[in-house]
Amino acid sequence: MKISCIAIDDEPLALDKMRNYILRVGYLELLDTFDNGLDAIEFIKENKVDLIFLDIQMEELTGIQMLEAMKEKPKVVLTTAYHEYAVQGYELDVCDYLLKPISFQRFLQACEKVHDNLLAQNKQSITQQPSQQEENQSDYFFVKNGTITQKINFDDILFVEGMKDYLRIHTEKEKIMTLLSFIKLKEILPADKFIRIHKSYVIAINKMDSIERNRVKIKNELLPIGDSYRREFLKVIDRWKVN
Repeated sequence: MKISCIAIDDEPLALDKMRNYILRVGYLELLDTFDNGLDAIEFIKENKVDLIFLDIQMEELTGIQMLEAMKEKPKVVLTTAYHEYAVQGYELDVCDYLLKPISFQRFLQACEKVHDNLLAQNKQSITQQPSQQEENQSDYFFVKNGTITQKINFDDILFVEGMKDYLRIHTEKEKIMTLLSFIKLKEILPADKFIRIHKSYVIAINKMDSIERNRVKIKNELLPIGDSYRREFLKVIDRWKVN
């Protein structure tokens, strides 16, 4: 089971150390790192994040304040140089509390705890999966487009572009603006037909014309491949390569 995660720390050296630790754990997928909580909150709104490694002592917004501000939050492992925050952290239902300097062994123990926790949750929800899959068997969906409720066929979509609170859906015939998040869109689109290549773009895999360095060409559009999405994107492409 892959666990998607981000790390937040306003100390560059501590953030680099956390990044290196995450990359050493095979089941962790590092989506991005942040030096402040505000940018991280915006990222979480648009991306599925399973786990946050979160420093407590940050100037603009502390880790505790960030957690208190979030209505729904992923699993959290707190990191700090100050042990007095431990009780407050656990009151916010965090998975673990790492005291700096953090050894890799202690880091790995926290990861295993999160892994076991998420695995147990997945087993509890497995009976719900068949009905969810049945709901996704259709080849179209509906979105609000101004005053119109518009039908969109999956096969017509070229790519989807993020526009702050809106998405612009590019199809073979038109561009459709709708108030929708990438998180909700991921629940709708078939995972075997669409992939996210950038924080602002989801593309239809079978509509790609070519890949040019760090860009994907669809029709006359060149779309960037983001650093956080390149690895998963290349895995998908490798399945179809013949040489």
